[in-house]
Amino acid sequence: MKDASPEVIAYLNQNNKFYLCDLYEITLADGTVFRYADYDRPIVWNGHTWLCTGPVFERGKTSMSGKITVDSLSVTVTTDANDKIDGVTWMNLAHNGGFRGATLKLYRCIMSSPGIVVGAMLWFPGPISVGQGGGMEMGWNVKSRMSKANIDYPFRLYYPTCPYVLYGDGCGLSRDDFAVSGTVTAAGGVAAFMSSLRREDGYFDQGYVKFTTGDLAGVAGPVKYSTAAGAISMLSGFGKAPAVGDAFIAYPGCDRTPAICASKFGNWSKNRATPYIPLKETVL
Repeated sequence: MKDASPEVIAYLNQNNKFYLCDLYEITLADGTVFRYADYDRPIVWNGHTWLCTGPVFERGKTSMSGKITVDSLSVTVTTDANDKIDGVTWMNLAHNGGFRGATLKLYRCIMSSPGIVVGAMLWFPGPISVGQGGGMEMGWNVKSRMSKANIDYPFRLYYPTCPYVLYGDGCGLSRDDFAVSGTVTAAGGVAAFMSSLRREDGYFDQGYVKFTTGDLAGVAGPVKYSTAAGAISMLSGFGKAPAVGDAFIAYPGCDRTPAICASKFGNWSKNRATPYIPLKETVL
């Protein structure tokens, strides 16, 4: 069942002629949002402008079922060198892992005449998985949110570390409050580099960096460990090594222990760690 707004329902009840187009809302892991319309003109809806220029999207069919199933949607994205995100082409961004953790919301837009929007229905949301790519095309596989139902129960589990995701709703912190700007001072390969940052050893461990200039602009990756001297080692390598002078924003990580939560982030009141409950593997 697709939810429609009262405006859409009223219009369809009174009219037998309407126009359709698809709206694609892409959200990267860092929260950056891009919106495109599969139409011959920009679409203004819900306070946003959906661009008609840029990548071309071609999707497969969707189906509705009354059973509990994990549906998927295939999307083919055709792009060229003029289509860029923060200065990086879409293909390079995909190659560098820039779509890791990204999500897609597909809306079905109802128009009374070309470009005049009555409303739109959320047609298919889910995380993006880049299955293949080459030349000017890449293939996305988008699974429905029903896939998240494959989790252990009960939901509230007890562990020595906090169950909340850093900067998430449960944690309550804003990542912008802890963002630190830096530059690359010496390149060490695709997975390590020296930086201008000077924080204590391990300050950025389990956090991430996002480049803002250079060939890697717009690409983000998780940090494996950092040192007080400015060395940063990534958990996984980028598509190419960063260059000296490339700017980036670094976000500190958290091991989710009560001590780090209190001393590093001052967020003890939100911590839900249970360090004094034995693990289920403990033998008494």
